[in-house]
Amino acid sequence: MDILGLIKQRRAVRAYSGKEVHEKDIESILKAGQYAPSPLNSQPWHFTLIRNRENLRALAEKTRHASFLSHAQLLILVTVDTEINIDPWLKQHNQHIYSAAAAMQNMWLAAQALGIGCCWVTLDDVFTRERIALPKEHALIGGLALGYPQERLKPHAEEDRKPLSQLTSFEQFSLQNCETESCFTCLKLVPKSAANSFEGEGYVRYFCGNDCYAEWRKRTEKWLDEEN
Repeated sequence: MDILGLIKQRRAVRAYSGKEVHEKDIESILKAGQYAPSPLNSQPWHFTLIRNRENLRALAEKTRHASFLSHAQLLILVTVDTEINIDPWLKQHNQHIYSAAAAMQNMWLAAQALGIGCCWVTLDDVFTRERIALPKEHALIGGLALGYPQERLKPHAEEDRKPLSQLTSFEQFSLQNCETESCFTCLKLVPKSAANSFEGEGYVRYFCGNDCYAEWRKRTEKWLDEEN
């Protein structure tokens, strides 16, 4: 399966079969996190594996929206060393923190590829810190609950997601709804210099749809005529 197909199949799994997750697969999942991008390759994260059933139950009791955690085969806690020595500008912009989210996504996708269910869990910081003995310099980013799913979940359907036209801007940020009739926001935001290139034509066709594309062609043909 290609990476885009894997991403579309990824679902939050909250019901587990009880089947054991093997050490080799756990290592593969952790490797995926290990190879995530980080500022200046600082790799500021730490992965703490929780399998003790009492710990899982205790964490589940103190966590909202995650009672299923007590039935998971494994919880991977992801923390970041906030005292890591990296460029101050990168640290000021929290790049070390954000990189842990990339590591979690990598591990989630790796689990999906192995047929293992996964769900991102937001844990109670104070309780988790005390229960698992997290050092004060480590920020708790979240946890990944893992286990084989009780039932096969369907991939995300196209209609489950917001259309790209609502999520995309060109050159300048805009929340204008490009599905509105005669909107053609793309004509304002894709530069005239891109009139006869993929940057203009391909983007408008892909992101904005046929109506915008037809109008785009009219406008760009006029621009090109003016230049000749």
